[in-house]
Amino acid sequence: MNLSLSGGAQESVACFAAGAVTPSGNAVSIAMNGSLPDVQLAQFAMTLPSPPTTRTYGAADVNDAFASVQTTAGVSYSQSKTGSVGTFSVTLTSVNAASANGQTAYFIHGNATVNLVRQGGTAGTATMTATF
Repeated sequence: MNLSLSGGAQESVACFAAGAVTPSGNAVSIAMNGSLPDVQLAQFAMTLPSPPTTRTYGAADVNDAFASVQTTAGVSYSQSKTGSVGTFSVTLTSVNAASANGQTAYFIHGNATVNLVRQGGTAGTATMTATF
């Protein structure tokens, strides 16, 4: 996963991506799985009307989507379909389901670009790109 805050240099960190059937539907999530000196948290999640498939998803294709980046200095950036804040595009290039005990998980590969907006204070943006 790469992060760029307010047009600054991109920073790379490992990420974890997976899908699952949840009580509220089918979900896909991507989260930072490592550490950066100036970023505490970077995550994206979307709920889908049906199981994930190999295709590109945008706001019109999902029930909901939310992303958050939190810096160690306490600056927050977010993306939300519900509030029409920021944008995202997620392309799944491989989706493999595994089921056990009535539960289904999806092992996914692809890429995502999420544009987030700074919350509070001065204007700013964050861009999260991930290959998973």
